Amino acid sequence: MRFLDGFSRDGREAVYFTFALLLFIASFLLLPTTKMVNNVYYVFLAVPALVAAVRRRGRGLRWAPDLLLWTMFIAWFVIVGVWSGDGQYFKHVLYVALFVLLVRVFADPAIFRKPVFARGLFWVLTVYVMGSAVIYWIVGRYAVGERVLWLPARMTGPIYTSMWLACCFALALPVWLRECRRLEMGVALSVAVFCIAYVLQSRSGLFGLAVLLILLGASAVWRRSVHSFSLIGLAAAIGGILFLLGSQVPELASLVQRADSGRFELWAILIAEWMECGLWTGCGMDHGIQIQLSQGMLLHHPHNIFLALGLFSGAVALFIFLALMFTLLRRAWSRRDPWGLYLLTALVMLNFDGTKLVGNPDELWLLVLLPAALIGNDRGRHATE
Repeated sequence: MRFLDGFSRDGREAVYFTFALLLFIASFLLLPTTKMVNNVYYVFLAVPALVAAVRRRGRGLRWAPDLLLWTMFIAWFVIVGVWSGDGQYFKHVLYVALFVLLVRVFADPAIFRKPVFARGLFWVLTVYVMGSAVIYWIVGRYAVGERVLWLPARMTGPIYTSMWLACCFALALPVWLRECRRLEMGVALSVAVFCIAYVLQSRSGLFGLAVLLILLGASAVWRRSVHSFSLIGLAAAIGGILFLLGSQVPELASLVQRADSGRFELWAILIAEWMECGLWTGCGMDHGIQIQLSQGMLLHHPHNIFLALGLFSGAVALFIFLALMFTLLRRAWSRRDPWGLYLLTALVMLNFDGTKLVGNPDELWLLVLLPAALIGNDRGRHATE
């Protein structure tokens, strides 16, 4: 305990949690199993954060609207768990609460707002996707043009990987624009589209990129920014290339042919189940999903993070979450925090995928919890880029 007391006096606590958080993010690209990534979180982040929280006893916390909403959000999940969960579920609630606390309060967000981090994270993830695909093509695990369904590390699925790639592009985009790195921005967008459309063949990531460029282009035109022509030109060029390739490349044409993949039918069924269970309380955290669609597809989760919140934990959880996201996005906008663009891109894409937010460490932590907690970090007010 004396060793931990020394952390807070000289700032080593913030240094430790910052680098432990970087290790946790890297583990999604370096470690092959969910259990190994979970162990990194438990050993290097969760346990130290719990000890630090007990030792602090609330000292140093600055109450703000987003922190109050986080507290309400976690408290509601505890209430839901009392009547619908089991003992294991409360462990998951604690994991989420500790992660938000350590990112929002204990870590120093300065390094996460540096331009080199934003650009580096995008290119590291790009190398992970492209490198994995090339190796798979060489060894024959997947044929060239076949959808890569399983990447080698914890960030394994094509949908969430494409979402993360789009979010990392959103994080780096303000840096490229501010520093006039138009060539790098153009190459990055081309590579991102290739990875998402051809390698991963995910419409969620493409939709996120499209919405991102449309919003930024409209904003730039509205503000008569010098970057407006760059954004409009990039969007038009990529859109034209995709249109041409979509008519010639079967792998890209299949993205359109898959239509909504039964999502609208699924959502209608799950909304009816939600209303039957109760609008405000939902169906509980132990509610199982096993829905056979009319086209024969069997689905086990809602494919929509907002619907998942309402279905499992009721409208109360959904309203608190929406209020929290609005508060954080507004704060990010006022501070020109690029993590706000990252979070907004993630939320747009998670309209078409995503399930329970409370659980063991998974991709949703990187897409939602990480940026949301970083935006609210009070140290960010003093961080310099």
